[in-house]
Amino acid sequence: MKKICIIVNKEKDTGGTVAGVIQSYLEQTGEKYGGVEVEVVGHEDDFSYGDEDLAIVLGGDGTVITAAKKIAGNDIPMLGINLGTLGFLTEVERPRIYQALDMILENKYSKESRMVLRGNIEGSDESWLAVNEIIVSKADMGRMITISVWVNDQLMDTYVADGVLVATPTGSTAYNLSSGGPVLSPNMEAFVITPICPHSLNKRSIVVSSNENIRIQVERTREVYIDEAAIRCDGEVSGQAKTGDIINIRKADETFEIANLGDVGFFDKMRSKLNRTIK
Repeated sequence: MKKICIIVNKEKDTGGTVAGVIQSYLEQTGEKYGGVEVEVVGHEDDFSYGDEDLAIVLGGDGTVITAAKKIAGNDIPMLGINLGTLGFLTEVERPRIYQALDMILENKYSKESRMVLRGNIEGSDESWLAVNEIIVSKADMGRMITISVWVNDQLMDTYVADGVLVATPTGSTAYNLSSGGPVLSPNMEAFVITPICPHSLNKRSIVVSSNENIRIQVERTREVYIDEAAIRCDGEVSGQAKTGDIINIRKADETFEIANLGDVGFFDKMRSKLNRTIK
């Protein structure tokens, strides 16, 4: 371990106190391991990643998602330290920080690769990455929209709903779960397609292979007006669409890496974070 980048959410770590403590500990303790170079950057700062051995992310799930999209494709494992609330994507809670840092310095961790979505509006040169999900939803809160979903050029279904989301296994515990979709194991090579508040009782989520190409077309609910949709990637508006527009979604070439310390499993975290218990 020669170079570590600390990516900090400055709103959650006021004054950089936690980042400073971690930087000092890594630099001092790292001398036993031949020295460690540590750099601190803000999670929204422009920064060129490339030769880091590890990124430590200080914040909550949103901070991890922002960092993951910047690091994706660089083969840099991320260790999330939870300074937020839920922290489902973070590996470490505050009381375990020093224990986790020691394990990192001793290389007692494994890397877990997570898939990322890439989407674009057909005919546009612009595309977007999403760690959790891509959502095509109504732009006007007072109206539903009609959306057809195609998988590899086969019509899967048409929904009259508030919208449709396509989630990765990582994102299956986020908006997808709140919308009634299933939780996917993070190592699965699959996507889940979930309608949001569909105007039908028999519309349910569908899980498809990550090798499939998904096409979402905005249709027309009524002849008297054009359906308008907002496209959101991980909660942020990335584009606008209207009747006739097609949004293509596929597995991205890039992945992001999670540093796994091995002491807290996915299902342990799921029970703890989502208040699920086994009797």
